[in-house]
Amino acid sequence: MNTEVALSVEGMSLAEAMGINTGGGGTSSHSTLARVNQIHSALTVTDNDGDEHIKVPVGAYKITMADGEILYSKTLSVRIFSQRHQWQRWDADSKTMHKTLLAPNLNVDLKDTTGGFNLGRPSGYIKDFQSLPEEMKSIIRGVKRVRVMLGVLKLEKPTDDMGNPITDAGHELPFVMDVKNNESMKAVDAAISQIVSKKLTPVEHTLKLGSAKRDLPSGGKYAIIVPSLGEQVPYGITDSEILKDFIEWIKGTNNWIEGKHDEGSIGNLSDADAAMVGSIVEVREFEG
Repeated sequence: MNTEVALSVEGMSLAEAMGINTGGGGTSSHSTLARVNQIHSALTVTDNDGDEHIKVPVGAYKITMADGEILYSKTLSVRIFSQRHQWQRWDADSKTMHKTLLAPNLNVDLKDTTGGFNLGRPSGYIKDFQSLPEEMKSIIRGVKRVRVMLGVLKLEKPTDDMGNPITDAGHELPFVMDVKNNESMKAVDAAISQIVSKKLTPVEHTLKLGSAKRDLPSGGKYAIIVPSLGEQVPYGITDSEILKDFIEWIKGTNNWIEGKHDEGSIGNLSDADAAMVGSIVEVREFEG
């Protein structure tokens, strides 16, 4: 492991900060990070003859910059600095993605943005799914496990939504990406394990993210992440600051989720209980 420039975060071990096993084996919902998503429907245009032409294929990566600019790339070169896990559930009525706190694992009860815990599902491993009541089965099916990856990326031959090349995009960009399907999660795990087996941290090795298509029962397609090892790289002089920024982003995101949880939990109280909580808050503010 390269020790010329060491990564460190005050008050945390490197493994805790990264949220990755490297041994043996804001207050706002807005982000300053680029957000990466893998697209599952090709971007196409139809010519005057009615023929459809693919401009951005299934499996390409969509990169939404902090200023709203959107780029696409068939592959990415990334270095993973940290990862966390959370539960997510899409509410179609309110068009809202509800989320739990970001955590190193999902084996504990996690506050969520609805004011409850784990978005209503039990924590930890469920041994006998079939024995559960139908209502609980429905809740569990609707709540998705998500791995949140934080790192820096380099775009490889980026384009716009019409497939036109974009230049001046060769520098590293800090990003966040939600990985949602099990096959992609397992593939990323295996790639990180390969890096760790070399006695390196994921920051010291690039991963190339490609893609593959899978069939849906409906006849449609969806994409999975296909990672492969890139090259070993030394720690950069700014890597510790980048890691600290990611930890601050995680703290800020969790602070925002905590706030939503508190709003929701008060909304779920009876009028009498809500009044009691309100009086406690008022007393604390007065004493402060």
